[in-house]
Amino acid sequence: MKKAERAFHEFIDAVYIANTREEFQRVGDRAAYALGFEWFAYFEGGNGDLTLVTSYPKNWADRYYDEQYQNIDPVLRQARTLGPAFPWDASDMAATRSMKERRFLDEALRFNIRAGVTVPIAAGYGRFAAFTFASDDRSPALDRLTENSKDLLQMMGVSYHAHVKARMSDPLELDGDNVVLTLRERQCLGWASLGKTMQEMAMILRVTPRVVKFHLDNGRRKLGASTLPHAVALALRRELLP
Repeated sequence: MKKAERAFHEFIDAVYIANTREEFQRVGDRAAYALGFEWFAYFEGGNGDLTLVTSYPKNWADRYYDEQYQNIDPVLRQARTLGPAFPWDASDMAATRSMKERRFLDEALRFNIRAGVTVPIAAGYGRFAAFTFASDDRSPALDRLTENSKDLLQMMGVSYHAHVKARMSDPLELDGDNVVLTLRERQCLGWASLGKTMQEMAMILRVTPRVVKFHLDNGRRKLGASTLPHAVALALRRELLP
C-alpha cells in the first residue's frame, strides 16, 4: 500500500471516532506528518464567523483569527471558488497579489509557511470550508504527492469537514427532525462519511453509480441539505447512519 493510501485509511479511521477539538487537531496533525507536511488547517466560515482547527504555530493561528485574515488570505479566496484540490506556493502567489495580500503572505513566510495543498469544500447556506496541508518548503516529493493523490486529499478534506460539523457545531434547529431514511440511503451516506466515492460505494453495494447517486440525492433532499458533506454532517448529528 502506498504512503498516501495508508495515511488516508488511518485518517478515515481516526476522524470517525474523534469528538473534541483536541482530538480533531491530533487527527489532522498525524495525517500531515504521515504525508510529509508540517501542518494542517481546517477553516469553515461565513456570515462573519470562523471555525479554525489547525496545527499551525500558535502565534500565527491566534493572529490569523484575531486579525480576521480569512478575508484577505489568497488561498481561501481561491478555495471559495470551489473546484478540485489545488497546490499553492506563497512566494509565487505574492507577485500577482494586492498590497494587503502580499503583506499577509510575507507574514506567513516569516512563520515558515511556504507551500501546501488546499481542498475547497462546499459547506452550504452561503458558508465555505477548506482543508489544507502546508509545509515549510516546496519539495519535488510533495509536488508529486499532491499531483498523484488529489482524489485522496479531496476525500480527506470532505470527510474531515463532515465529522467536524457533526460533532463540534452547535445543535441546529432545523425542520425535519422526524426524517426517515431508507436502508440504502443510510448505507450510501454512511459510506460517504468514510470517504468512499460513488464508484467505490457501487462496488460495495453491487449496484451502479447511478443508483448510488439516486439514494444520496434522496437522502440529501430529505435532510434539507444543500451539499453531500452537509447531508453527511446532519445524518451523523442525528445518529441516522449505520
